[in-house]
Amino acid sequence: MFRNLKEAGRRIAAKGLHHFRTDNHRIHLRTEEDGSGLLTIDASRVIHLNPVAADMTWLILSGAQEKESISAIRKRYSVKKKQAASDLAGFRKILEGILAGGGSEPVSYVNMDVTEPFQRDVSAPYRMDIALTYRCNVSCGHCYNQTREKKELSTGEWKKALTRIRNLGIPHVIFTGGEATLREDLAELIDHSETLGLVTGLLTNGVKLADTDYLKKLMEAGLDHVQITLESSDEAIHNAMTQSDSFSKTVQGIRNCVSAGIHTITNTTITKKNADGMVNTIRFAHELGLNAVASNAVIQSGKALEGDFAIPVEKLETVMLSMEEELDRLGMRFIWYSPTRYCAFNPLEFDLGEKRCTAGEYNLCIEPDGEVLPCQSWYESAGNFLTDNWEDIWNGELLKGARERTWVDDTCGECVHLTLCGGGCPLENKNGEPCRDST
Repeated sequence: MFRNLKEAGRRIAAKGLHHFRTDNHRIHLRTEEDGSGLLTIDASRVIHLNPVAADMTWLILSGAQEKESISAIRKRYSVKKKQAASDLAGFRKILEGILAGGGSEPVSYVNMDVTEPFQRDVSAPYRMDIALTYRCNVSCGHCYNQTREKKELSTGEWKKALTRIRNLGIPHVIFTGGEATLREDLAELIDHSETLGLVTGLLTNGVKLADTDYLKKLMEAGLDHVQITLESSDEAIHNAMTQSDSFSKTVQGIRNCVSAGIHTITNTTITKKNADGMVNTIRFAHELGLNAVASNAVIQSGKALEGDFAIPVEKLETVMLSMEEELDRLGMRFIWYSPTRYCAFNPLEFDLGEKRCTAGEYNLCIEPDGEVLPCQSWYESAGNFLTDNWEDIWNGELLKGARERTWVDDTCGECVHLTLCGGGCPLENKNGEPCRDST
């Protein structure tokens, strides 16, 4: 099926980003110069499509009539009407299965070029993080952000950047900081993103979301999902870690989001202060009405380098085991963000899926002044998003080096796990953390 089709006519799905809505999903199809496609469902599931699958996906999602679709396929691939009709009908069923959350078997069946994790080159990231400001209303000692001030882009400049993001085929933006809610134009920027057809998320400490009117304003603008930092279920620990009295407002912000029905998760950085209470924090999140939580290890960047916050790997494994048991008991979903060397901490052993650093590849960050970073904690600029050529940014030494793992040491370079592991976090490597197998 589809394997012997030859391209003959004009392409069906034009190059670019195509946005579709169904009753249950936000769908983006990014079609490349060679006709291949990238199908993104709710900014969470990504499937690589060969040109045939990309064209059929576009025809089905755009609502083209059956007769028109069959005619387009016949002209494009020089096949008989019967084969075009049969293949389109078969693919329609498979696409319906994918949208319903089906497994990978049907995908392989239609030769969608399903690739092993991290094996596919991309022309632009899947997600752009937008650090609107480095100002913040709390002061976490372990924060990856550096203490510094940067000139912030104007509302008009950010709208220009968002439009360029859309034109590059990037379907998902996340507003972050600092604390993004300190920008008075946040709702306006979310609204502009919605107009462009982008999925929008917000990373926040939740303090301003304690105001129901403010949350309503963001949701009416089109905000799709929220991640709120909750460092502990223990008020004293949370406030100590954030160096603020933010606990009550953060919790109220979570309650408001759950009550409003917006997709919400919490994120907790596991440190020496809160590690022993992680199970209680999970229970607390469940009591607040959440069905998913996220965590990460201390990121070796910014203010975190000034203190002793990270727990040893052995301790992390013990904490993760206890968390895993509680998550299973409560039926909660867990997201682990931190890329680690598999020789030190293997996420597959904890059913966390394949994890590696995707900075400069599947995600990028734009700083408040428009500079492009590999990720929001890797403070080296690849160029300015508004003034520099995209190809120069994307294929420049910094981002290309991030994708090609030029920073890994010799031990990692020879390791059989490198494709999945990726050498862990480049910031840890940069700060002298050795590979366990080399010590």
